[in-house]
Amino acid sequence: MGREVFKLSGIVVLSSITFIILMGASYLIYKKYPYRQQLTYLPSGMVLLASFLMIFVSFDLSRFDGMNASAMAVAVGLASLLAFMCSPLIDYFLRYKQH
Repeated sequence: MGREVFKLSGIVVLSSITFIILMGASYLIYKKYPYRQQLTYLPSGMVLLASFLMIFVSFDLSRFDGMNASAMAVAVGLASLLAFMCSPLIDYFLRYKQH
């Protein structure tokens, strides 16, 4: 990270990519273990914990680097929280699509 401020478009792209990757990982876990729905929450939960840790680490960095790191951590945290809430939709659509 340099001295430039992390742009809003970068935050949106980071959030979108994180959401897509987490939903894809949850889908793959659901396909591999269809009756263990608790495992679909694992990727989102781990990334959410990592974003919390990244926020705490950003306090030790300098001004702009810390703000950039905290902005990225918030973006990743919000995307993982959204994926965490959308994970039951995978179960709903795949299980009740057959009926």
